[in-house]
Amino acid sequence: PDLTGWSSACRGRACMFLRPCPAILVVQALVFSSSRNPTLTLTGSSAAALCRAYAVAEPAPSCRVLGSRGWLLNGRVIRGDKAVDALLLSSAAFAGLSPALRSHIAKESGRLSANRTADAHCEAASRAADAADEAASRMAAADVVHGGICDRVPLVGPDDPTRVHFDVAHDAEGCFVTDQGKNNCYDYATDILTNTFAQPGRGSGVCRKTARPCVPNTCDAVRKAAESDGLVWHGNALPDALPAAGHYVSLHIWPQSNFHWLRMDADKFWSHKPGGSPVRNVDNSGRLINDPARADVSPWSNHCGYMLALPSNLTLY
Repeated sequence: PDLTGWSSACRGRACMFLRPCPAILVVQALVFSSSRNPTLTLTGSSAAALCRAYAVAEPAPSCRVLGSRGWLLNGRVIRGDKAVDALLLSSAAFAGLSPALRSHIAKESGRLSANRTADAHCEAASRAADAADEAASRMAAADVVHGGICDRVPLVGPDDPTRVHFDVAHDAEGCFVTDQGKNNCYDYATDILTNTFAQPGRGSGVCRKTARPCVPNTCDAVRKAAESDGLVWHGNALPDALPAAGHYVSLHIWPQSNFHWLRMDADKFWSHKPGGSPVRNVDNSGRLINDPARADVSPWSNHCGYMLALPSNLTLY
């Protein structure tokens, strides 16, 4: 349904009632990194109840940079609202998600709805991330095509490790911001803009171009798929120096759910892009990342090891 103007024009109690509530609502759970976020579809009285709850809800701040960061409906993020959470967590659509995913979302939703100020110290960063996610959602809904350099994919980053920086305004010509919603952790970690939400193995023909994911969500399978794309296994030891060419990346697995990649920048700190959300240089605890194996990237609890990415030698899709 066309929701244009329904709530994106303003925030507040009257916004949701600018137009009648649509009969079908599709809500995005902001949670994944490697694949598109899961969606929940509500209809009839459930949709009407969600309209009423969303109309008066405001997002609680969250320190999380990856993992469950709330719900996205019609270009608006909501998080830590008991009424909204109750409706979505009890829906048949939510029951259809995997047990690991349901458990993580319910736990994080409960934490914030029980204490909406628990992450108040992260409010500024949380608002900025929400605004970026909302803008990306509106652009995706409008199917915006820029017609500029960001559409000339693949846009391949430098092989010189001293030129790999946490600098989203200039990295890939700023396209990880402009086309934030079209690129994921694998795109950013390899420094290759594809606008395809790239999957390890898909570019090198391990699976169909439409497959997502391309391979099972295990360290071994994702590593082998990445090697097929041209990445080189480095090992489990933290790299302590820049390579002669290319840059290091770190692979993490959320068992039965998702993978996540980080990359080492020229200053030997690590940055990452959680799914279609903004690029970040901190973990879930707000700390700069100098050792991915020790970083708080929960629920990506399995650290698989490190690989070398030479952008000019990679094939991503």
